[in-house]
Amino acid sequence: MPAQDSPDIGVEPETGSGSAGGPAAVPGPAPAPGSAPAPGTAPMPPAPVAAIDPEDPAARSTRVQMAAAVVAMLMLVGVGFHLLFVTLHVAPPNQASRKYADATDSWIYPLFEQNWRLFAPDPLNINVRVNARVQYKAADGTRTESAWFDLTGDDVDHIRGNPFPSKADQNLLRRAWDFYNSHHADDGTRTGGHALLSEQYLRRIVIGRLQDAGRADGIVAVQVRAVSTQIAPPGQGPIEPTVRELVWWEASPDDFR
Repeated sequence: MPAQDSPDIGVEPETGSGSAGGPAAVPGPAPAPGSAPAPGTAPMPPAPVAAIDPEDPAARSTRVQMAAAVVAMLMLVGVGFHLLFVTLHVAPPNQASRKYADATDSWIYPLFEQNWRLFAPDPLNINVRVNARVQYKAADGTRTESAWFDLTGDDVDHIRGNPFPSKADQNLLRRAWDFYNSHHADDGTRTGGHALLSEQYLRRIVIGRLQDAGRADGIVAVQVRAVSTQIAPPGQGPIEPTVRELVWWEASPDDFR
């Protein structure tokens, strides 16, 4: 009987093809990230860096987003309080407006005063020109007095021929005088709760105008006067103007801010 083939004892069967018929190479462990490549191995290319779009909200840092949220919240709170005070100021008298009248007035006057003559116009029938003169103090302590400056005339010069005149040129000085006049009698006696505030407001606007004109160096005192001329009815001749001179006010450092 022919002999049966039997596998060679002690010889391991081949599991794969290798070089020159040798055993197959077993892959080793992958190199750790950031480690140097093995000798004879090509270095791996660097990972691509993604471009950051500054307009992308997801790319902004948490701190920037939190700061923006805080600023937006503060602005909303400020606008809310401002609208609340304006509402109390223009609303008909009620329990809330009477209770918070002092706080409302201190916030509204003089910058946010509401004037509803837009719906019930009351045309002006008096031309008022606000003038001012000042006292300068020299280095030796002597004081010199200037001539009168026509501040209203300066505003008129800025308005005429200007298709887009400034609201400050049109209203700031005039409203400051109206604010003062409504809280003082003709002899200068204070008659309203905001009389002192109206004096400070008018004085600072006058000094600010003189600063803009380069006339404020060395000012230690300021005096204001109003020259009022009634607008004559049709067919009537001109009316003689009246002059109201206020007392001298000493200037303070706050007036020059």
